[in-house]
Amino acid sequence: MMDIKTISPSTKLSKYICFYYELELHNESYYAFPSGNNVVCIFEKANVSYKDDCISIKEDSNYPNTFTALNKYAKPLQVKTEGLVREFVIIFTPFGLSQFTTKDFSNIPFFQIDDFKDFFIQNGDFFSQTIETKIKIVEEYLLNKLNEKKELDIIIKAVHLLQEEKLNIDEIAKELHCSYKKLYRLFITHCRCSPTIIRNNIRFRNALEKIKAKNKDFKLSDIAYEQKFYDQASFNRMFKTQTGVTPNQFFKEVDVLSKKNIYFKNLK
Repeated sequence: MMDIKTISPSTKLSKYICFYYELELHNESYYAFPSGNNVVCIFEKANVSYKDDCISIKEDSNYPNTFTALNKYAKPLQVKTEGLVREFVIIFTPFGLSQFTTKDFSNIPFFQIDDFKDFFIQNGDFFSQTIETKIKIVEEYLLNKLNEKKELDIIIKAVHLLQEEKLNIDEIAKELHCSYKKLYRLFITHCRCSPTIIRNNIRFRNALEKIKAKNKDFKLSDIAYEQKFYDQASFNRMFKTQTGVTPNQFFKEVDVLSKKNIYFKNLK
């Protein structure tokens, strides 16, 4: 798999979207790993299905182009492609996607975005465009769909505090002058998952960045201490839940495919 070139959103959408990229896959399989973000893919004429933590994408001209979305997940996700699969990918911030759709996807791991069905009526030739034109089309469409929910500012601050890893969730609720119950409700409303899932995925991603930055000179005990785990064993359990392997195995087997730290493990 080639390096992935990511493109940042316009200023108007930077609160909600991290970046865009394109993929073209041909009979490839790989594992993707958890993050706190929502992944939305526009697939070109493919039969897309989900079962048991595996997404299967099969080239099929009998199927229409589709907008599909992945909710936050907490363990490795297998992706299997058959034929030539082309996709345009939007990486939304933890709270971004819910500002554009009315769908309650809090208990749905993988779904088509019904609110976006009209996109291809207006843009049937989407996949014949350059990536710059695709982004322009998508952004114009999303700006018309934007309907920011109440008290988003609390969630933005909460996610920022989770990323800093200095406070636990109860302490973050107190810092933001709200109860844990209210903070939990706001996470479900804006992120479509609990604050614990976001916290765990952020801790995992932060650990990846620290290990990668230290290259081969890292000590797992130091990483565990920096991230406030009780001991290295607790850290190892978290890491294995998120990846299926130990930290040492992970960096031997996994490719970093972009400066935005997209991690894939190719399957032969």
